[in-house]
Amino acid sequence: MQSNQNRKFLSGKDIIIVAVILAAAAGFYLFNNIFMKSGAVAEADIYYDMKIVKTVRLTPGLNETFTVPGQPNVTVEVVDGKIHFLESTCRDKICIKEGFLSRPGETAACLPNRVAIKIVDAGGSASGLADTYIN
Repeated sequence: MQSNQNRKFLSGKDIIIVAVILAAAAGFYLFNNIFMKSGAVAEADIYYDMKIVKTVRLTPGLNETFTVPGQPNVTVEVVDGKIHFLESTCRDKICIKEGFLSRPGETAACLPNRVAIKIVDAGGSASGLADTYIN
């Protein structure tokens, strides 16, 4: 039997694996937070029943609260260039827990009330992401 005293906590292979994982995480962070930032102002498309009912420009300094057109049970708030579900009559409140959205490609939905928010570039593109809806 091998005694526990001769066993190392981390071998050379373990250190290499940890270093690769840390480098990949740092690379993802840098790519996502530095290179993907654009100076353009984004817009939020508000969908009700799979149709755009309102578009809000996410301008820094803009503060606005409104109910979704066609769906008075859902309240959306815009705060300083970010948007989120403020209130909803849905049971689980997952849409509210999603938090603020501000970058193109981010989405949040309140499925019971058939409302979704999708962030797009001011030109209308959501970074090439496809729209998908499931009834």
